[in-house]
Amino acid sequence: MDIHNVFSVLNRNYDVNIQNIELFREGGNCSYVIRDIRRNYFLKIIRAPFLETALQSIDVQMYLLSVKFPVIPIILTKSGHPYVHVTEYGNKCIFVLFNYVPGDEPAPEDTENAGKLIGRLHQVMKSYPGKLAVKGKDFFIDRYVDIMKKVQYEKTEFFLSYGNELWERVKDLPKGYCHCDLYRGNLHKTSDNSMYVLDFDTSCIAFPVYDIVLFCNDTHYFDYDRNGYVKTKERLEEFVKGYQRYCQLSQEELSAFYSFIAIYHFQLQATMLELHGYDSSIVEFFDKQYDWLFRWESDCQRDLK
Repeated sequence: MDIHNVFSVLNRNYDVNIQNIELFREGGNCSYVIRDIRRNYFLKIIRAPFLETALQSIDVQMYLLSVKFPVIPIILTKSGHPYVHVTEYGNKCIFVLFNYVPGDEPAPEDTENAGKLIGRLHQVMKSYPGKLAVKGKDFFIDRYVDIMKKVQYEKTEFFLSYGNELWERVKDLPKGYCHCDLYRGNLHKTSDNSMYVLDFDTSCIAFPVYDIVLFCNDTHYFDYDRNGYVKTKERLEEFVKGYQRYCQLSQEELSAFYSFIAIYHFQLQATMLELHGYDSSIVEFFDKQYDWLFRWESDCQRDLK
């Protein structure tokens, strides 16, 4: 959508006095930094393929705002709605306007406080009145294996067998609210040391401990580092000190962190391939992931003995 149309939609629907609009990111969706006389805003334009998850995300954020949980405030329209329906080149999209809050992801020394924040998130989401999708083995494991089958990857059997083994280890762990994309970039720390949770598009019912593992993950996704296990475990120990002020974790959940790191590789890569597509060149990446996961499992098993 061109800047003139963005300007027009915002002025028609929001109480703003825009001076400048800057493109922040262009992809499946678009985002802009909006500057007016009084303050700055952050605009997301969410296109048709992502509308369902975006509307769920907005509903979660509005609930969290209502219980005074720290999320970036959504700016309501003149008519009091949290988003605007717009038609772009014949396709539906929505505009969502947020306060612009400068900041960065939490530093290592913020880990315990981040644990408190996520413990509180999991606690307050127990009372969320909306309905969330339940995500299970198909989402976390099978999508990735199915893509390998489609391209006839020669080591598919390893991923099939390993994926089934991983799922057997975790399938009976406690279920509940899961943000499901809680890498450290989705926590936002400001200059006054406030901390916010961002991006609720993947909210679901799954494993709460999965959020903890993603935040504490100190491995390198592409290049294997033997120190990743120890660094992740150390950060996890700090995080749990804060988290357990609000929610308790079983020893079985804590012991499963290394299995969830491996599951993350299945889940994230499947999501990226579904979004961006793939061809036969993906085989080279599959080989690197095979090496990564084989070494990770070997090092974890050795450490657990």
